[in-house]
Amino acid sequence: MTLSPLNDDGKPVDWWFLYKLPKLTASATTEAARGYEYLYFDSAMAGAPAPALVKSPYTLDADHGALFNTLDQLFSAPTADLGWILYNDEVPPDGPTSLTLGHTKGVIGFDAASNTAFWLLHSWPKFPLPDDSAQPSPMYGQTFLCMALSLDTARELAKQMHSYQEPQVYDPRIPTNLADDDPLRLLTSGVTGDDPAGSETLDLASRGGTPFKVIAKNRNWNDDFWNNLVVDEIKASIDVDTWVNGPGAIPGSTDRSKMYSVEDMKFISFDKLGFHYAWPETRDHAKWAFSKSDNWICVGDINRKTTQRLRGGCTIAFQEPTLWANLSEVDAYVAPDGSGLTQKQMQDGVAKVAQANREALGQTIAAAKRTPGYIEPTYSHRGIRAAVASQQPHPQAGAAPAEPGKSTPKPRNRKGN
Repeated sequence: MTLSPLNDDGKPVDWWFLYKLPKLTASATTEAARGYEYLYFDSAMAGAPAPALVKSPYTLDADHGALFNTLDQLFSAPTADLGWILYNDEVPPDGPTSLTLGHTKGVIGFDAASNTAFWLLHSWPKFPLPDDSAQPSPMYGQTFLCMALSLDTARELAKQMHSYQEPQVYDPRIPTNLADDDPLRLLTSGVTGDDPAGSETLDLASRGGTPFKVIAKNRNWNDDFWNNLVVDEIKASIDVDTWVNGPGAIPGSTDRSKMYSVEDMKFISFDKLGFHYAWPETRDHAKWAFSKSDNWICVGDINRKTTQRLRGGCTIAFQEPTLWANLSEVDAYVAPDGSGLTQKQMQDGVAKVAQANREALGQTIAAAKRTPGYIEPTYSHRGIRAAVASQQPHPQAGAAPAEPGKSTPKPRNRKGN
């Protein structure tokens, strides 16, 4: 069978992007959300007038929609030629959590008979399970990017993943006709996290010809991923949205060349795109960025924190003007109207965030300096955004919440199981 990303209607597309909403309580700033709703964009919408991002009529806890349709090709009735590699640093439903292998999450699905494949990269802990028997936590925002690949391109990806992304693989299915030295087979064993320090950018194309840059680094590279690798590869300044709760958050920074800046988003709001959903960064577990120029979108699995220096992972960078025009509108510099915050409360909130970040940064940098091979970064505090929508600062060192990953029972199996 020919494998491709499938859209909400079950039709093949070259690639799609999906943004899961966090669980939200209705307020003046946002509609309520259960945490399984999602916004959607795919290759067939590329080039359309913005805004083109749509809210799907489906939810991620139902047997419908792009994510379900795409994975159901693999799991519903696998043939002898069909294989998959599932990886997640938090194995579902209650398996091991790796703190040394890659901070990576995704699926490579492939069919040896048709020489086709797809790659799904996402940020959802404890996902997926082939039998669809448990649903991950709905609490936080998450991002997903899926693309159609040839089997040979999937093999090139597997080579990079083995040495640089270093994923924790679980429940793989490898067709018996794949050679012992096939990179896809090798990816299911022997990943140790002890590769020589390094990074790599793999330039690949989807089956439809869309160019993507897979920017990856391994744990021994031990450097600032977003500041000293991503912006240097795309040659542009970026705003980044990742999981920044807990110690190790990095204030606004410049790369070593001092040509490009990297800043954290502080509030996500889809109001400008016609969707009344908004939340602070503390409610988002997504890992994505947009450039300040040249229409770059990055969707990945590495957080912008000093604690992530010792984890492998990647981001996928690509240029798509319509999606860029959409996502560049959701980064709110100020809390949305109706949040109820006075100017003084806003200023006090900013001061608390800045102080908490400075204290956490000082402690985590001091610890990092004791690590062999540490490289001194260049920081500036101009990236602390002048608005927050809550009076709570980032958690300080010693009070860090773990990344969310609790699975909940899901009383349903995939079709055919």
